[in-house]
Amino acid sequence: MEAPLIQRVPTDPAGRALFDLARLFALFGGVVVVAMTVMTLVSIAGRALFSMPLQGDYELIQLGTAVAVAAFLPLTQLRGGHVIVDFFTAHSPLAVRAWLDTLGALLVGVAGAVLAWRMTVGAIGLQQANDQTTILGFPTWIAVAIMVPSFALLGAAGLYTAWLHFARRAGSEA
Repeated sequence: MEAPLIQRVPTDPAGRALFDLARLFALFGGVVVVAMTVMTLVSIAGRALFSMPLQGDYELIQLGTAVAVAAFLPLTQLRGGHVIVDFFTAHSPLAVRAWLDTLGALLVGVAGAVLAWRMTVGAIGLQQANDQTTILGFPTWIAVAIMVPSFALLGAAGLYTAWLHFARRAGSEA
């Protein structure tokens, strides 16, 4: 197994900026998870002690989980933390694995960009349709719109890591 692509903060300006922004997004995702944990604790305690759970807690957990997961994806991409199934390629030549790593990162970049675009369109559609959660009446477009920058950053992180994989491969062939 190869070492992670980025072990420390990148030294190039673009990489540093992406890495710092991805860490901020991950920190935001962590804050959302902590807030959901506190809300769940309050709801469970309210249900057990006073027969009064927080109304709409399931709705907020669903929206918060989506927002948090999206916020973690860019840093995970930059750190090489996504699951890699290398059952068929484990014994392939290094050059083949390097090309596949480059292709995989490029596909993550494209997928992130497409998701950001389509979620933008979706958020606009949800806002126009006045879509809301069932119990609280919370506008769902807000959560979708909050995820758009995370997917845009994932797209940039994917393209950046594809470039790193390509540069590493080109450097090993020289």
